[in-house]
Amino acid sequence: MTPERIFKIANAIALPPWILMMVFPHWSYTKLVIDSYTFPILFAVLYTIFIAMSFGKTKGNFGSLEGVGSLFRNKNALLAGWLHYLAFDLLVGMYEWRDALAINLPQYLLIPALFFTLMFGPFGFFLYLGIRLIYL
Repeated sequence: MTPERIFKIANAIALPPWILMMVFPHWSYTKLVIDSYTFPILFAVLYTIFIAMSFGKTKGNFGSLEGVGSLFRNKNALLAGWLHYLAFDLLVGMYEWRDALAINLPQYLLIPALFFTLMFGPFGFFLYLGIRLIYL
């Protein structure tokens, strides 16, 4: 399967836990899905495969922005980077969801934070922390 195909499948697979947290936050199935860590584990496995496939086959390094750009010229390394984003953004969203339930944060306040965490990672987390601070 090509990196492009895996990219499309991974993006589709990433959506269900986000939708569950946003639309059905109190459903027992949502808790089961989130507490199982199935989705981040899947992304971690895929990440490991694609990083291994690209290891030693890329030019570049983590010492400069140009070096990182060179690493991502390899499609397998680029896909691994994307899987990294999917996994870690989801883990942050899962934290937000759990914390919001624990403090009884209204869902209408959680949804924007989850959406922005899905789309813009760190900004969504920052937004969540701001909402949490104001709410408490």
